[in-house]
Amino acid sequence: MYRKGVSALIINKNQEFLLVNLASFKEEFFAIPGGGIEEGENLEGAVYREIQEEVGIEKKSLELIGKSNIPINIIFKLIYKGKKYSGSERNFFGFRFLGNDTEIKLHTGEVRAYKWVPFARLNDYLLFKNQLKETSEKIMEIFPNLIIK
Repeated sequence: MYRKGVSALIINKNQEFLLVNLASFKEEFFAIPGGGIEEGENLEGAVYREIQEEVGIEKKSLELIGKSNIPINIIFKLIYKGKKYSGSERNFFGFRFLGNDTEIKLHTGEVRAYKWVPFARLNDYLLFKNQLKETSEKIMEIFPNLIIK
C-alpha cells in the first residue's frame, strides 16, 4: 500500500527547478517539495499546504501550470501514524514561481536548505532510484513548452 502524496515542480524565471534538502536527508541529497495528503484534504489543497509548510511560498506567488494525469509510485519504507506503507503515490503539480527568493522561508527542523537547479543537473541531487526518469516524464507532461537546458 502506498501513501497518497503530492509533489510540486516549481520553476523560476530562469527555468530552474526548486529542490529542498530535508533534515532527514544527507546534505548532498535534495527532493522535490511535497508530502502526504492529510485526512479530508484534496490534492490541490495538499500541494499548496506542503509548499507553504516546507518553503513558505504563498499561493499568490505561484502560477499553477498544470497537474499530471497519472501519479507515480516512489518505493521506500514508510511508517506514518503507525501504518506501514511501501512508499508514496505521488501526484505532480507544476508551478511557475512569480515571487523572489526573499519569500522563501524554510521550515526549521524539516528543511535544511533549498536550491534552484537547471533540468540538466537534476540527477546530481535527486535521491531515489529512477527519480530523474520519472520526474522528467512529469516535467515534459506538465511543461511541454519548457526549454530544457
